[in-house]
Amino acid sequence: MINRTFSVVFISSILILCGISPSGSAQVLPETDLECDDSTEIDLSNGAGSSVIDCELTNPTAFDEKVELTYQGGALDTAGPGSVTVGGGQTSSFQIVIASSSGQSAGTYEVNVSAVVTEWNGVPVSIFGFSDEEGIEVEVLPYTTCSSSRPSAIFAEAGEDVVFSVVYSCDSNEDISMSISLHLLEKGSSQEGMWPSGFNDMSVGDCNIQNPMGSVSCDFILTTPSNLQEKWEGCLIVVDEMSNPGWSCSSSFAFPL
Repeated sequence: MINRTFSVVFISSILILCGISPSGSAQVLPETDLECDDSTEIDLSNGAGSSVIDCELTNPTAFDEKVELTYQGGALDTAGPGSVTVGGGQTSSFQIVIASSSGQSAGTYEVNVSAVVTEWNGVPVSIFGFSDEEGIEVEVLPYTTCSSSRPSAIFAEAGEDVVFSVVYSCDSNEDISMSISLHLLEKGSSQEGMWPSGFNDMSVGDCNIQNPMGSVSCDFILTTPSNLQEKWEGCLIVVDEMSNPGWSCSSSFAFPL
């Protein structure tokens, strides 16, 4: 109470010295009201991403105010005006850009915006700390995009085992482990059915990829039926448990057998 009383007396004295006589009904202390969008999302699936936040500064007093703005974004980059001048009884709008680099971990982040009145009718008042602040919740959306460097060609003799390796890589901002498996797709089919007799996945051990930004080499062993050339045409698909490979032998996850 003592500090506030001192502020009122001190500022009133300054205004009188400046030739301003505040009325009894006028706002006798500098004040600013800051309002911003509460939340936003950033999508990094195509690389670095950003989002624009709308804010408003309201000056409830009778005199012009210069308001200094500062931003705290932590792991996120923030950009906006350094200051805004708001007329007495007026509201001014401004925008903040919140950006994230590609690969930023998925999750919720907090961005804080602070507004401090530095001048009131031309009188410096920043030492008194008349301010307001807003918190903005920013969700960096999860994404995972995977691909495989498939063998250039696989030559299978009927009844013989096919041995091959696939390097599987993911561009991701999620901390997850995924299992990679081998699938058999008949030519012209849009979904995997029961494997024909003679085809068996005899690969040793599981193949898993750990994200974010994982890469792993998977080794596979596939037995083939003795009548392979006569009975069956199709392809192999190597894909993780979460990705949709687009079940077709023309998929980027598929290679001919």
